[in-house]
Amino acid sequence: MKKIIIFLFLTIFLSANEIKEIDLSKVKWEYRFGDSPFENNLPLWTIEKDNQNSWKEIKFPSNPPNRNNQTNVWFRVKLPDNLPTNPHLYIVSIDLITQVYYENKQIYHFGEFDKEGKGEYIGWPWHLIPLYVDSAGKYLYFRIYSNYEDIGLWGEIIIASKSDILEKMLNYDIPKIIVGSISLFVSILFLLTFLSKFKRIELLILGLLFLTQGLNVFCSAKIIELYLYFPLLNQYLLAIAFFFFPVGMALFMDKVINQKTPFDIIKRIWQFHLIYLLVAIIGSLLGIFTLPSTYECFDIVYNFVTLPILTIFMIYFFFKGDKETKIITFSFFIISLYWLYSSLIAAGLVPWEEYPSDIAIFICLLLLSYSIVNKLNYTKELEEAKEELMILSSTDYLTKLKNRKEIDSTLQIYESFYKRYKDDFSIILLDLDDFKKVNDKFGHLVGDKVLIKISEILTTFTRQTDTVGRWGGEEFIIICPKTNLDDTAKLAENLREKISQHKFEKVGYKTASFGVSTFKENDTITDFILRADNAMYLAKSKGKNRVEMES
Repeated sequence: MKKIIIFLFLTIFLSANEIKEIDLSKVKWEYRFGDSPFENNLPLWTIEKDNQNSWKEIKFPSNPPNRNNQTNVWFRVKLPDNLPTNPHLYIVSIDLITQVYYENKQIYHFGEFDKEGKGEYIGWPWHLIPLYVDSAGKYLYFRIYSNYEDIGLWGEIIIASKSDILEKMLNYDIPKIIVGSISLFVSILFLLTFLSKFKRIELLILGLLFLTQGLNVFCSAKIIELYLYFPLLNQYLLAIAFFFFPVGMALFMDKVINQKTPFDIIKRIWQFHLIYLLVAIIGSLLGIFTLPSTYECFDIVYNFVTLPILTIFMIYFFFKGDKETKIITFSFFIISLYWLYSSLIAAGLVPWEEYPSDIAIFICLLLLSYSIVNKLNYTKELEEAKEELMILSSTDYLTKLKNRKEIDSTLQIYESFYKRYKDDFSIILLDLDDFKKVNDKFGHLVGDKVLIKISEILTTFTRQTDTVGRWGGEEFIIICPKTNLDDTAKLAENLREKISQHKFEKVGYKTASFGVSTFKENDTITDFILRADNAMYLAKSKGKNRVEMES
């Protein structure tokens, strides 16, 4: 029992004293400019007797003073005397290519050095470097080349076990992967909706914003590199997302917020940044300049010109605009703060840390989506109201048939078809017999019910291609396309029979008189209708409840 207690005590004691993580950025670092020749896989000066005097201390292994356009530098650090189990060195980023040495061995490299100590840019991935078990208390050397404005290490520099590093990385990246995936999915929905109609430019802009910012969040998830290690491709995707943001932001403000600006400055901003994006990506792909150099110019223009101008107008639009405008400007203000903060970190003006960029982007895009959905709903209501007004303006309020104005328009259309294609068309005019007696005896409400029922009979027993309308009072008209005089007369006879056989509520049986005419060469609509009208009155003079054709 005593042995078990001692064993448990020792286990707890050792676990409590086990080193989990070492922040290597807090220890002493040294640097030395230049790229000395090698002997036995080590720089010559590392084996020289006076090499200790050539090293200078630096607080953090990045951007040593008095660089004077030098592109090569060495950093070294003495590892602590006690290291975690299965020690690995994790570095967020290195500008631009590097080799890492322990004693006389190269234990890691990213990129390839040529004979002049230079190399090609191949991306900005994170680095995980396995350390030897016996490396505690000894020096690590970093050979670095960079023609970028920054040279050296960047971000977090820690030593921990591989499992602890990956677990920490995963905890940070799960929200990014979720937000990035949702953003990409929503972008597809917006883009497909735009492609289905090609009407709402807001949907295209918002879809592209969701796409690029979703890619920005998704590609910045470091755990993805374990499975998809394409650092240069990843950096190009991030560059597109980075450079597109001011394009999307200014374009959205220009197209959605109906506010004029001096010199169309919002429009000029998105046009400039769109050109910059295309030139930066295409130029770097063609090798005209390097991708890192495009960030330097972008940062200057965006942080000192674009962002201040857009911020001023965002504040102005926020106070002057409607509810949707306030939502849009507020969301852009949030994400602009995020971009500004990330720029300050990149410039080393604020300490590096993992911050919830995914949350800022997601809130911004959700607010933008909310404003657009509100606007689309409002637009849909306007369109529906417009459609309803169109229907009301072309429909008889009582019978719901085409009104006289719409019938006139339809007749003009068929007239033009006849003149161009010689397509026959005919009309039927009908008037209810003795309808005045219905109103006098039973009242206008009963008379209205008779008219409604007549309209139902006419629409039920005519073809879908025929147009049925109320001509006025108790008169109705039917336009019959591609129909000659005889076939139209047969249709009229069928309608006469259906009306005469129907027993109307309270009123009983009613009849109607019909007149039929067909459009002729060199005819006018007036002559055409007059012949049908004369035929209808001929039917009334011959005893009513009959069909007469034009003479």
